[in-house]
Amino acid sequence: VRELQTRLQSVQATGPSSPGRLTSTNRPVNPSTGELSTSSSSNDIPIAKVAERVKLSKTRSESSSSDRPVLGSEISSIGVSSSVAEHLAHSLQDCSNIQEIFQTLYSHGSAISESKIREFEVETERLNSRIEHLKSQNDLLTITLEECKSNAERMSMLVGKYESNATALRLALQYSEQCIEAYELLLALADSEQSLILGQFRAAGVGSSPGDQSGDENVTQMLKQAHDCRKMAENAAKALLMKLDGSCGGAFAVAGCSVQPWESLSSNSHTSTTSSTASSCDTEFTKEDEQRLKDYIQQLKNDRAAVKLTMLELESIHIDPLSYDVKPRGDSQRLDLENAVLMQELMAMKEEMAELKAQLYLLEKEKKALELKLSTREAQEQAYLVHIEHLKSEVEEQKEQRVRSLSSTSSSSRDKPGKECADAASPALSLAELRTTCNDSELAVEFANAVRREKKLKIKVQELVSALERLTKSSEIRHQQSAEFVNDLKRANSNLVAAYEKAKKKHQNKLKKLESQMMAMVERHETQVRMLKQRIALLEEENSRPHTNETSL
Repeated sequence: VRELQTRLQSVQATGPSSPGRLTSTNRPVNPSTGELSTSSSSNDIPIAKVAERVKLSKTRSESSSSDRPVLGSEISSIGVSSSVAEHLAHSLQDCSNIQEIFQTLYSHGSAISESKIREFEVETERLNSRIEHLKSQNDLLTITLEECKSNAERMSMLVGKYESNATALRLALQYSEQCIEAYELLLALADSEQSLILGQFRAAGVGSSPGDQSGDENVTQMLKQAHDCRKMAENAAKALLMKLDGSCGGAFAVAGCSVQPWESLSSNSHTSTTSSTASSCDTEFTKEDEQRLKDYIQQLKNDRAAVKLTMLELESIHIDPLSYDVKPRGDSQRLDLENAVLMQELMAMKEEMAELKAQLYLLEKEKKALELKLSTREAQEQAYLVHIEHLKSEVEEQKEQRVRSLSSTSSSSRDKPGKECADAASPALSLAELRTTCNDSELAVEFANAVRREKKLKIKVQELVSALERLTKSSEIRHQQSAEFVNDLKRANSNLVAAYEKAKKKHQNKLKKLESQMMAMVERHETQVRMLKQRIALLEEENSRPHTNETSL
């Protein structure tokens, strides 16, 4: 629209004026509507304004009071095509239609009732309590997961400790077996040496009678067995030495070969050790070999002691938190877990309270509906009673009218024949009798009709009474049901209050227990700190005290 206004101003300033349309360059253009401002001159040209569909809005000229649409030649003279004008008109019309729709919806929209708003509030509260309950459950599960994760890490560390201890025990067992084997060989060597010495003493004649031929044969056989046992023990000892040289290679100097510690695992050291032991296998088992075997035994003992030192202290799988000095982090985690459990229980109670509030609102709504129905039934009962009284009064009036009519007809039938006979003796007597007979038949018909109407009215009254009784019974039943609902709701509310008080007491007991545990931990920590301070003071006194073999300057 602004572009059209600017182009219109440029056309008005530069374009020639036609005979039928005069251009006024001195008139300002309204920037909001695109119209020229009105002046006192009588020559005003029509200016385009956006309107419905293809047509543009009409302009009013002061010279002529009639309105006319903008022509296509005028649009083309401005320099705007009809498609552009139609597009602008469509867009403005759509905007106006949308605004009208929104205004209509705003002005005629149905207001939400207070009961609906109350229902929405109750439902929102219930959903919020449900969300809080789920959040507390999520927090509890998160803390439980963290605790399980820490337990899993602790178990993995414990498994690693068990594995390392098992490895250390296996090494210690291996060293012990090697020590036992070496001790057995030393014992066999000692036994064989003892048997050799005993055989030599027997051969020298110590402890035997001279000239005993069988004794000499036994001595030679004993010496032979002792030599064989010695040889077997020496061979076993040499084999064990070779094995120990291969396994513990290079820890000691073997057969005059000194091996450095950094060469203990090299191939050269193994080769030299193996060659030296192989050369020693050809020789006899000397005291040096026996001493070397004893040194290996001592080395195995030292290795076993070193392995025992590497064993870790293992704690139990199931840890009692009160039997150990738990770290503050563990205390905080346990407190967080208990708080999460309490929060989860509290959120569950809040959710139950919200649901009970929703049920209470529904029951109150139903109670109000029942009260309204009961009031309408009472009003109907009063109306029915009034109607019954009215019908009874109508029946009484009809009975009275019937009795009056019967009495009047009987009196008239008695008086008319006497009067007619006293006045004149004429054939009118027969007419009077005829009239009385006719009146009696009509009265009988009316009486029968009245009896039928009375029966119908009695039937209607009985129906109304039975309907009223049914309504009263149903209203009493509904009133009793509503009273039972209210009593159930009161019982549920009392149970909820009792549960809340119980949970509150439980929470207070837990808090007291946690406080007592915290105080016990604080006291235990203080005692440990005090003991450590005393120990530090004792150590400082021992360090500051001079030794007995030292002389003070």
